[in-house]
Amino acid sequence: MRISISIETAIKAILKNKRRSFLTIIGIIVGIAAVITIVTVGRGYERYSLKQLLDSDDMKNNRTTISFSPEDSDNFAKSGFVYFNQHDLDLVRSVPGVSEAQYEVEKPDKIYRQQPVTLNSGSQSQKIHLVDGAGDQIIAGKNLSSSDIGNKVVTVSDKIVKDLDPKATNNDIVGKTVEIGGESFLIKGVFDPGLASSTRVEMNKSTYENYFRDSNQKNIQITVPSKDNLTKVASEVVKKLNGQGSMHNQGNYDFSNNAAMTDVISSTLQMLTLIVSFIAGISLFISGVGVMNMVYTSISERIKEIGIRRALGATGKAIQRQFLLEGLLLTLFGGIIGYLLGELFAFLISRAMKFDFTFDPFVAGLAMGISVLVGLVFSYIPSKNAAQKNVVELIK
Repeated sequence: MRISISIETAIKAILKNKRRSFLTIIGIIVGIAAVITIVTVGRGYERYSLKQLLDSDDMKNNRTTISFSPEDSDNFAKSGFVYFNQHDLDLVRSVPGVSEAQYEVEKPDKIYRQQPVTLNSGSQSQKIHLVDGAGDQIIAGKNLSSSDIGNKVVTVSDKIVKDLDPKATNNDIVGKTVEIGGESFLIKGVFDPGLASSTRVEMNKSTYENYFRDSNQKNIQITVPSKDNLTKVASEVVKKLNGQGSMHNQGNYDFSNNAAMTDVISSTLQMLTLIVSFIAGISLFISGVGVMNMVYTSISERIKEIGIRRALGATGKAIQRQFLLEGLLLTLFGGIIGYLLGELFAFLISRAMKFDFTFDPFVAGLAMGISVLVGLVFSYIPSKNAAQKNVVELIK
């Protein structure tokens, strides 16, 4: 029998018992959807985190920041010292593994500062996003506007309200003052930063420059082609600057240890993905047993059909292939539906967590691979039994 005829026969057999087929593949759908959702979200969030931490668009040119901390900040500023100069840049560029070194240029939409923030009796060091426009979408009060430039006005996230004043609602906070770096600012609105953002305060960039000292050459950014060597190379750069840097007698050089953080994030997400995938695997195993049971039932219902086909010359392999195809197509249908549902859930989660959803060929291949594997493994034994049955007994 040609393969096209075998496929057509298998599809007809599946559609003949629609309700039973659907109930059989529910486990496949749930298992595949769970695996695809977790793997897609895990890999997407991992890419997002690494991209943010390493400032890399292609994960090949990984960047980290070299900073300098003076021992006496007030005297350092009054003396007119600069954090880095050309001598420091040349030193950094001479370190093996550094492909590029330059003064850090902050992207207009990614300028952050860290300042102590005090709201009522609570105080924490928080991340401040310096914005030129309105900032994140407001959920209470109003957005920042051009009329606020230079004025002591900020918006805060709903998370800082929960952290520093748990009893207050978002509307309670609007109109009150918050102390940032020793300066008092009026809270104009409360925004939702999303699950993935650590921004707690948004302030107009010009306002920040009015009230806090800032420098355009405060950090050096180095580029290292390999993520695995980023920590090692950055450590060598810091060691060289602390020994020969232009300001080595005034304080200490250090680097942003993003590479170590990326390792922790990657390993944590991979472990979480493995655990959830294992749980989903149990669902797939149980559904696989259901597929096996359905193939056995289909064989028992079509004993005479098998006997007639064997009597007309059909080989045992042709019979086995027929029922293997039925099990395989059944799990493939379930896998496709589960994959689409998983991608839909992953898309909704990525929107909620505010990171980009991207099509991942690996995930699509994983869904199809699992479906084919479950179909073949759990259909093999019943289809083989059908092929080995005696022709005389079949047509009795």
